[in-house]
Amino acid sequence: MIYLTKELCEQALMGGLLLGGGGGGTLTAGREALEETFKHTDKLTMLDVSELKPDDVVVNVSTLGAPSAKDVHLTAEHWMTALKNFELNYGKKIAGFTSCENGAISTANGWVISALTGIPLVDAPSNGRAHPTGTMGSIGLNLLPDYQTTQSACGGVGARYVETVAKGALNSTSHVIRQSAVADGGMVGVLRNPVTAEYLAKNAAVGAISQALDIGKAFSQCKNGAEFVAFLEKNYDAKILAKGKIANYDLKMDGGYDIGHLDVTGEEGSVSFTFWNEYMLAEQDGQRAATFPDLICTLDAATGEAISTAEAKDGMEAYAIVIPKEKLILGAGMHQRELFQEVEDLLHKDMVACNDGLFV
Repeated sequence: MIYLTKELCEQALMGGLLLGGGGGGTLTAGREALEETFKHTDKLTMLDVSELKPDDVVVNVSTLGAPSAKDVHLTAEHWMTALKNFELNYGKKIAGFTSCENGAISTANGWVISALTGIPLVDAPSNGRAHPTGTMGSIGLNLLPDYQTTQSACGGVGARYVETVAKGALNSTSHVIRQSAVADGGMVGVLRNPVTAEYLAKNAAVGAISQALDIGKAFSQCKNGAEFVAFLEKNYDAKILAKGKIANYDLKMDGGYDIGHLDVTGEEGSVSFTFWNEYMLAEQDGQRAATFPDLICTLDAATGEAISTAEAKDGMEAYAIVIPKEKLILGAGMHQRELFQEVEDLLHKDMVACNDGLFV
């Protein structure tokens, strides 16, 4: 059991920002969640999954939508409405909350509801890094033909306010929730995919929030970007692909996703990045330099703070780095060939062959 103070939560956000790999939401949104959380408590309780009974029910909490969405309204009242609707339609006691992934906002998923209800967090997110699709964070539930989920979403204001409850097969209900994010302006809060603690322990990214805490603590102790990059090189086998200016930045929001590309151009050459919320691939001198779920990141050259795809701008001085996937804690969704084929079909870039050893 860990008690998360406001200071520790700030460190978790900074580690989550890096582990977002360009996605996982913005730091501004994460800090808004942090401030809202600590209006209602002075600390959060986070459990190791081993501290739960095998048949305890754990529910996933997520913010879902495009990271660049500007018209976002997601408050404590939205979260409590989503929780109320979930409980009415699921009908079993909730023993803990998990996040869908690590990211600047997604690491904070569950904080507000935990603060309001006292239900603990569980250090077993669906994935230890951010990912674009719901099924990538479904911890293998999409492979269970008889699994029926409950998903409850809420967000927006005024004419764009929406509450949605979907029950049924995972893929069809996920599509309904994704459309709710589009309808309310780009982002909803979601409770979904209840599982037992026993299932969670076998399929989630157990310990990945603690990894975000470790990275965030190191960031807080580093004096500048070069020092933080050196920490990542030593402890996470990070490789610097380039150091220079961001250029040719292009982003389009499509179906609740951010899709685009950018370059980092320095004295030693240029690296091109393609993103679908998260950085999906990096190419250097016509060759593939890294492929999701490798953690491809752009970091502010002066401070070392990770720059999300939604907040990158031409002219920013940045490090372009990659941390190999072997250094990450990945959930079951990162081992399914068909989910990478979906990305490949969208981007028309090889994603499957580059990850052949990842699939089970």
